[in-house]
Order: sequence, then structure tokens, then C-alpha cells
Amino acid sequence: MRQVLVCVAVWVVSVASPPVARAQRDVVVTTLTREDHVLVSLELRGAYTEEVRDTVASGLETTFSFDIELRQPVAFWLDRTVDRVSVSASVRYDGLIGRYRVTRVYGRVEQVQVVEEEAAVRQLLTTLERLPLFGTRDLETNGDYSVRVRVDRRPRTGWFRWPWDRAAALGRASFTFLP
Repeated sequence: MRQVLVCVAVWVVSVASPPVARAQRDVVVTTLTREDHVLVSLELRGAYTEEVRDTVASGLETTFSFDIELRQPVAFWLDRTVDRVSVSASVRYDGLIGRYRVTRVYGRVEQVQVVEEEAAVRQLLTTLERLPLFGTRDLETNGDYSVRVRVDRRPRTGWFRWPWDRAAALGRASFTFLP
């Protein structure tokens, strides 16, 4: 009887988990150090699902929030957070003129683009290229670091939520700082 209950519980969890969490498991993170910045590139694979497409087409503002941390490993302890940045990419569709307004915000920089093609919207929402997010002034030469990314999407339209299920996708990249 106990095994049956465990099997049923596992099945309920797998079926009831939000489709966003299952569809957006991969965040490809790459880093590059140039001059006095760590440049971070992100690609969120599988994020622009039919659900997201329908939400955007309805005119509801849809936002992908990227919480990005620069971390340094510490032996026998939790990694030390060196710096933390939030980046967001949001879109709103104007059905009267048939255009999308895409806004990207990181730090004090805000970029706004108006586009007509849905493919361009998908690219702008799910790909960030070579953003100078972190300074290298306080990094140790030959020190190991990692960039950790947690992605969340609003609005969430799934019918079931776990209280601890915050991130829709996760990603990580490690590098050694060589000036």
C-alpha cells in the first residue's frame, strides 16, 4: 500500500509541475573577461513556448527576469557571492498597430526596441549577448569564479505552484580570471 502511495505521489508531482519549469531547464551561460569587465552571454533555450506566445499575443506584458550572481568558490563552505545583478527583458504587444515593444533593463541601462517580427521578439527576450555586468577590479588573478543565473517568468499562467518553485530555469558557467 505504501509503494502505491509513493508512486501516486511521484506521478502527481510530475504531472502537476508547471510546464514552464519542465520546458525551460537550460540556460546556456558563457563568460568572457575583457578590459575591466566580465562580459556575460545567456541563451534561454526552449523558453518561448506556445504558452508564452499566447500570453504575448493577448497583449499582456511578459517579463523574463534574470538574477545573475558572480560567485567565488570557498573550500569546505558555501560559495561567496562577489556581486549580484538583475536583468529583465519584457515585451508588450500592441494589437492596433501590430508591433511589439521590447524593453531590456540591466543596472542603469534601459534599451527599448519596437519590432514587428515575432522571431525578433523571441531573440530579444531569450538571448543576452556580452553584457558588461561585473567589474574585474576586485577579482583575484588566477582565481576561480562562476556565474550563476536564475530565470523567472511573469506572468505565470500554470494552475499549480509549489511554494518553493521560484526559478523557471537555472544556468551556471565557471572561469578562471586571467587579466
